[in-house]
Amino acid sequence: MKIAVISFHTSPLDPPGTGKSGGMNICISHLYRSLSRFCHTDIFTCGNKKPKRLAPSINVVYLDCGDINNFADTVLEYHNKQRYDVIHTHYWLSGIVGLRTRKKVKIPWIHSLHTVEMLKGVKKDHLRIKVEEEIIKSCDLIMSPTYKEAFSIREKYPHVRIITIPHGVDIQRFTPSLDGHSKLLYVGRIDPIKGLDLLIDSLRLLKRDIKLDIIGGPSKDKNNLESIKSYAENLPVKFLGPVKHEELNRYYKEASILVVPSYYESFGLVALEAMASARPVIGFEDTGLAETVGADAGILVKRNEQNLAQAISYLIENKELRHRLGETGRKKALNFEWNGIAWKYLRVYEKISEN
Repeated sequence: MKIAVISFHTSPLDPPGTGKSGGMNICISHLYRSLSRFCHTDIFTCGNKKPKRLAPSINVVYLDCGDINNFADTVLEYHNKQRYDVIHTHYWLSGIVGLRTRKKVKIPWIHSLHTVEMLKGVKKDHLRIKVEEEIIKSCDLIMSPTYKEAFSIREKYPHVRIITIPHGVDIQRFTPSLDGHSKLLYVGRIDPIKGLDLLIDSLRLLKRDIKLDIIGGPSKDKNNLESIKSYAENLPVKFLGPVKHEELNRYYKEASILVVPSYYESFGLVALEAMASARPVIGFEDTGLAETVGADAGILVKRNEQNLAQAISYLIENKELRHRLGETGRKKALNFEWNGIAWKYLRVYEKISEN
């Protein structure tokens, strides 16, 4: 089987945690590595570099992104040589490439939104909402990582074809260890939507100093990083910057709790990594964490800094509960092992190409 993957705005080889690179990069990299025994995959992304090999039978192909129509035409030139069985676009910008190719050839087209603009509770990009609507109506299948997201999309677009397959986690890289710590951890890009302001506000409400390590770099505007640093002044908060994904396990081991304070979180890959590391997760119940973390691998609360502060204080003071939640999280994370997730994707690819 031959698959064309479009990751227009970011390469799976880019280090996650800063700029445009995040959980999507990790998902694409691990998914297609896990599929390499069964599929030949070309991953098309923006750049002026020579093609690189991600793994046997997986190539990362860099194309000029000055004109998205030219980008799409070049993908079609590759298709004329390779005859792809499926095209899978990731994120709305890649979906624009899918719309362009759909006008010229009828390759079965799957799209993963990764984040859905209309579902965000913060200020929305109305142009992006219109584009995502066209993508949803035009592609052959939408892949969603949670049932909650799939339900919301189907509620808005009743005739959409959509299935749910969660993201995975590397259970060999992220492993359990004894929890003898009382430090909080945040992992992610420094972006207003990630809710670091709420986390800082919650720390101010606590009657004791609780250390917080923040891993990640600025997303779009570097002023966001300086702003949150200033906001956290006089609190025991360390900004550690981006950390290589292969080194992240050490930081989970050195923390007692992962906090995911996002205003919007479609899935929450870092929560799954924490669970695999036997660390409980604190976050908000109206996000994708409701399906990954649930009620037995952490504490999810209604969104405000008071509830967040109470959850942090309660878990910090209850080591036995932290261990129990961590152990349950590890057991749950084993069900998200990448090879099993990749097998589900392969079945979908095979079925849609046959039809």
